[in-house]
Amino acid sequence: MVNKGAAPAQVVSRKLRALICTDPNSFWESARHEFGIALQSMSLELMDEVDATLGLVSQRISRLEQTTKSIIATRDAIARVREIEAGFAAEQERCEKSLLSQWLQIFVAPMPMARNTCPNLGRGEIDAIDFAFCRYALNVAMSTLCVSPEKIVTSRVLCALISIIEGANACLAPRGVLASPTTSAVHHCL
Repeated sequence: MVNKGAAPAQVVSRKLRALICTDPNSFWESARHEFGIALQSMSLELMDEVDATLGLVSQRISRLEQTTKSIIATRDAIARVREIEAGFAAEQERCEKSLLSQWLQIFVAPMPMARNTCPNLGRGEIDAIDFAFCRYALNVAMSTLCVSPEKIVTSRVLCALISIIEGANACLAPRGVLASPTTSAVHHCL
C-alpha cells in the first residue's frame, strides 16, 4: 500500500529493502515493477501540477486580455473625444476668423479716409494697430450677447474705444467720424 504522507521514491525504497532480504531472486522483477509504478505515479502528479499551473496561467491571460481590451477601449474613447473636441475647437477658430474677416471688411472698408491714408487696405492688409483696434471692438460687440449694457457702460469699455478712436490712428477714424453726433453723444454720456 502507498503511504499518502511519503514520497513515491521512499515507498519504493522500503519495499525493495524488505524484498532483497527475503527473496533476492524476485528482487529485480519487483524493482522494475515498483520503479514503473513510482514513475507512473510521479508523472501523474507532475501532469496534475502542470494542468493546475496551466489553468492559472490561462486565467491570468484571460484577465490580462480583458484588462487590455478595456484599456484599449478607454484609450479609443478618449481619442474620439479629443478628436471631437479638436474638431469643435478648429470649427470655432474658423468661425471666429471668418467673423473677424467680415467685421474688418464691414468696419474698415467703408471709411473713405481710410482708403486714402491706408494704401494696403484695398489689398486686404491693415497694420497691427488697426487690427488690434478692430479685434478689440469685435470682442466688445460679441460680449454684448452675454454681458448686460449696464455692465458694459460701468466698465468704461466704450470710453476706451472712443479714446482709441480719438488717438493718432487716422487710418481707422477719419476726423469726420469723430465729429459725428453719435460718437459725440456717446462720449458725452460717459
